[in-house]
Amino acid sequence: MSTQHSISRVAGRTQAWTLACLALTAWSTSADTQTVDWVAIAKSDRTEVFANPATLGVSPASWVIVRTKQNFVEPQPSAKKGKSYLSARNEYRIDCAQRRLAYREMEAYAQLDLQGDRVQRTRIGEKNLKWMDAPSGTVFGEIIDYACKNVPAGLPPATE
Repeated sequence: MSTQHSISRVAGRTQAWTLACLALTAWSTSADTQTVDWVAIAKSDRTEVFANPATLGVSPASWVIVRTKQNFVEPQPSAKKGKSYLSARNEYRIDCAQRRLAYREMEAYAQLDLQGDRVQRTRIGEKNLKWMDAPSGTVFGEIIDYACKNVPAGLPPATE
């Protein structure tokens, strides 16, 4: 094998690796830089809640779906012993007619704005939802007001 042929093969492999690395970097960078446009919807002296408008939908049971980000003023105790969290990503099912909502999923994070370690994750099946009343003027009431006013009309039920 000649030196010229070996250099040519090494250059070809290097170029292939470089292209693969560039493609992977471009993919991971675009995934990392895609930001969610959160909309502030409720605030109290203990928490602030933001909704992700892109997540508004309708469940197969015709409940409104919305995902929120919730930041807390003080650390909240986690279900995991010795852990606490300052933010949570929640997915709710909302019954607009009866002004009630239920957690479908919750992920809690050690730091504000869904940053840091995920310290807890809870997921509840559609048949086991625990409904909570949400009077006007409460944080839950503001979540219902936002979701029920902003869900796109005629939106088909979400599929999972």
